[in-house]
Amino acid sequence: MEYQGSKFFRKLIEPFRSGEKFNIPLIVIFALMNGFVLVNSRLHAPWVGYDANAHLSYIRALSGFHLVTPSDSSEFFSPPLPYFLPALFYAVTGKLILAAKFAQLLNFFASVGLTYLLLKSCHLLRSTPYLKTGTLTFLAILPVYYKTFSFIRGEPYVAFFAMMIFYFSLKILVRNRFTFRNIFFLGFAMGCAALSRQWGILLIPAVLLFGFWQLILYRNNRKQILKSLSIGLLISFIISGWFYFYLKYQYGSFRAFSGKPAATFSFHNQPSGFYFGTGDGKLFSAPADSAFPNQFLPVFHSEVWGDYWEVFVNYGKETNVTRFVNGYDLHPIYVRGEKLPWIDQSFFRGPNYLGRVNFISLFPAGLALAALLFSLAQALRLGYPGLFRNRRKEVQRLLILSIFFTFCGYFWFLIMYPSPADGNTIKASYVLQVFPFIALLVGNFLDVVKSRTRYGYQLLMSGLLLVFLHNIFAILTHYWFFRMV
Repeated sequence: MEYQGSKFFRKLIEPFRSGEKFNIPLIVIFALMNGFVLVNSRLHAPWVGYDANAHLSYIRALSGFHLVTPSDSSEFFSPPLPYFLPALFYAVTGKLILAAKFAQLLNFFASVGLTYLLLKSCHLLRSTPYLKTGTLTFLAILPVYYKTFSFIRGEPYVAFFAMMIFYFSLKILVRNRFTFRNIFFLGFAMGCAALSRQWGILLIPAVLLFGFWQLILYRNNRKQILKSLSIGLLISFIISGWFYFYLKYQYGSFRAFSGKPAATFSFHNQPSGFYFGTGDGKLFSAPADSAFPNQFLPVFHSEVWGDYWEVFVNYGKETNVTRFVNGYDLHPIYVRGEKLPWIDQSFFRGPNYLGRVNFISLFPAGLALAALLFSLAQALRLGYPGLFRNRRKEVQRLLILSIFFTFCGYFWFLIMYPSPADGNTIKASYVLQVFPFIALLVGNFLDVVKSRTRYGYQLLMSGLLLVFLHNIFAILTHYWFFRMV
């Protein structure tokens, strides 16, 4: 028993080691990153966020142990998995605010699991410290990660299960470990991702296409690959398929939604500004709600690195009562330049700070683009010899496919459900699952840079550290629960 326990412990801490030594910088980043998530889960007011009241209503309705209807919540179309435990907590305690804080605490555990699986995935690829450190560092500087994990939504669950899908896909389809345990957990993760939010379904085509790719390349493993994918899909369907058939039966569509879709899919559903808008000169000065309505790239960039919809950083305070005002409610007043005596317009560092955040974050955004292009070139390159290099190339293919299918599905959604007036469906949180994958591409790129030029690697890592230090106020909530009750 002592030997087994020792073996289990060594396996548990393996992702934090490089050779026989602990990777101290990696441990520090892991602890700080999840520490910030924990602080936000403790501090952030649960009624502030994208459609926050609808998600709270979902918890209240689900506590009655029946599926949520449109009369209960406008989020009726959302799968129930992320709300199940908070709803059970509410059924026991009868206090919605406690159930909401419990839901935020669960997000912390999802973050710990995600980042741990991310490091285990890196370890499967290569155990040297630079891949792991670069990958986790990039993910740790993304404000969208901390913001989304502060909200009561399904996307944190999708991101966790997406990382689980990637890890077990890696074990099965790249490392050829065709055990029932690995196959079961792959199917379990795909099913739970789909039962967390519709975005989770977008990962399944990526796994299937990559699996068929591997099936063509490795003829000796065809039977095992087909068996793995078939069993995994069956498990996934058993876990999540019932909910989508319920939507079809109850609302007439597998993709039921609270909004009304366009009649047909057409790029003309969105105006030209959606595709080609550049921020109307406000991207680096005042990137907040209504600054550049329905312009995809400026809004998405501002959502990744800042707080365009003003649900995390910017706020105002009523001076005659101890109540804080959502930034997205206050911003139109700010834009008009009105001075209301009953409002203290105490934006924390305000839109000007977020403008600097957007500008400085061009560096990591550019690094991510360079990593994506580099990985795409390597993934398409033939005749790249060596087991390690082949493995790295295969992983890049899986990552790129996962990112590609997620964004294809997201763009389909934006075009089928346009919001020309403000573009309020342009939210980076909706595609949270891609950011750990992008971080892996960046980590791989930094690892390659390190192998060629130590000074280049140090320069890039120093740049990421400086960005983190400047943007630190954008990764901590300013909607403090204790100041708003």
